[in-house]
Amino acid sequence: MREELRSTSAEEEALMDLRKIPRIRVHFRSFFSTSHQDGEGAVTDLSTKGCKIVSDRLVQPNTELEVWFFLPDHDRPLKVQLAEVRWTWGRDFGLEFLTMRSEDRDRIGQVLQDQEIGPRV
Repeated sequence: MREELRSTSAEEEALMDLRKIPRIRVHFRSFFSTSHQDGEGAVTDLSTKGCKIVSDRLVQPNTELEVWFFLPDHDRPLKVQLAEVRWTWGRDFGLEFLTMRSEDRDRIGQVLQDQEIGPRV
């Protein structure tokens, strides 16, 4: 089976360049819920302000949703009470986190720091 390579369009690159905070590549399981549907996917990049999710469920820009991620070495999922879809590209969509507990934002910060440093021994 041959894997296809996908190139990034100029429009997608321009949207990603608007970010003020760099994201780090990750791979976490996630669930999300809108007023019309529930879905699951994988968080593939993350910052303290947002993330990218790959999912079989299509969502539209400006959709508000709740999202839960399952971070490594944590028993309970992290919850973002309110996030907004800022862009979509096929199965990918970018979220901006609007409302979440400070404890969960701190957990994201710790995960990002751990990802930058690498695993602790």
